[in-house]
This record gives sequence, structure tokens and C-alpha cells, in this order.
Amino acid sequence: MQDGYAGDVGDFGKYRLLNQLCGADGRGQTELTLGVLWYVPPSYCVNAAQNAKDGKYISYLEPEKGRRFRTCDPCLWEKMHRVVHGDRSIAAVERSGALPDGTKFYSEPQVCWSHRDRAATEERRCNWLQAGRSTVKGTDLVFFDPDNGFEIKSVKPHHKMGPKHVFYDDLDAHVGAGQSLVVYHHLSRNKRHVKQISERLKTVSERFDLGERAFALRFKRGTGRAYFVLPNPAHSGLLAERAQRLIDSLWGKAGHFDRCIYRP
Repeated sequence: MQDGYAGDVGDFGKYRLLNQLCGADGRGQTELTLGVLWYVPPSYCVNAAQNAKDGKYISYLEPEKGRRFRTCDPCLWEKMHRVVHGDRSIAAVERSGALPDGTKFYSEPQVCWSHRDRAATEERRCNWLQAGRSTVKGTDLVFFDPDNGFEIKSVKPHHKMGPKHVFYDDLDAHVGAGQSLVVYHHLSRNKRHVKQISERLKTVSERFDLGERAFALRFKRGTGRAYFVLPNPAHSGLLAERAQRLIDSLWGKAGHFDRCIYRP
């Protein structure tokens, strides 16, 4: 997550999803507390030109073009409008009230990479992860928001582009603590989105022994985005029901969201 992306159409969908899963839609009987790990990249990972390109999806905030978005959640739409046309930043999102009261945020930039000292890079990254875990300790649901999403074979945690990914090992302590997780993943153009999501769901389900509990929601506006939900056993039915309620709402009927489930 970067300041230049704050308030774009992806954020609009992201915050509606997180509110829905936490039960902050006004209808959930059980409220889940939320922790957010922004995975802010270090400065060398920020490409200004690409940042401007990726953060351009804000036409949904125009009165006419944005009508089909605003009707889905007028209050959230207004909050995103203020973020984009004010101090567009992660901090502005945190102040905006777009996410439930009491949400815990960890927005420290990730550590600087050193090609000369891998051990030092790994140690700094370990400390950064530990600080993030401490910040969101005790929350029911933790959201991970890396620029690119889940790990890929060509990039390791200590590599220069490592800060753009969340690695499976990053999630272990949270799963062990009984937290349910939501992970952002950017979908590529080299394979059908449904295929990418299905393959990743299989990997995640097997890696964390989730069986059929894991599922993903695809947000189909702007660029290809998927949100992988890894519920703990106690939250499984609740999160699945709330996700389905989102799909059955205007968000799904307008084609903004759809859902994928892994069947082992």
C-alpha cells in the first residue's frame, strides 16, 4: 500500500469488504475487531510514474460516472472523496472513519534492503514483522495489504522487491494466534483471473490446512484484485455468510464483486 493509491476504486471495494467481514454493516450479530498491516514499501520500491498510473482509478468519485458506486455505499463514497481530494495518504484513510472504530493500524515503512548484507536485511525484516504482530495483537481479523500480493518464486523475502509481497511465513504467527486473515493479491494478465485465484486458493488451503474454509473475493473494477480470506474455525461460518451477503447485495448485482471457493 502506498499513499498514491489511497482512495482509488480498489480502496472503495477493499474497505466495504473489510467492514462487511467485521460485521460493521449494521446487521452483523457478532462484531470482529480489525488489524491492518499496510505493508508500506521502502522508498526505493516506489516508482513515481507507476504510482501515478496505478492510483488513477478515481473516476468513480465523479458525480455521473460514480453513480453506480455511490449507491452501493454513499457514506463510504463520501469518505473516499474527502481522502482523494484532501491529504491523499494512508494516514488520511486511517483518520477518515472508512474502517471500524478501534481498528489497529501498522503503517511503518518496511526495512531497507542491502545487497551486501543479507543477514542484516533479514534481521530488520524480522523485527518489522514482529512490531506489526505486536500492533495487531488480540484482533480477530488481520488484513495484509502488500502492493503485489502473495509471494512468487522469483522473489525472496530478503530480495530488493520482497517488500511488495506477503510471504506465507509472515502469516504463520497470526494463524497460530487464532486470528482470521484477509490478504490482498494483485492479479496478473498472463492467466485467467479465475484460474489464478483457484490455484492460489489451493496452495493457501494446503499450506495452512484450511480445507474448504478458505475463499476469495474478486473486485472487478480498476485492475484485477483478489482478497483471500483465511478464516479460523470459529469464524468460518460467520465470514462465509457475510461474504455471501456482500455478493447478494448491490455490490454483487452491479458486478463489482464475485466469489471463488476452493474444493479439495
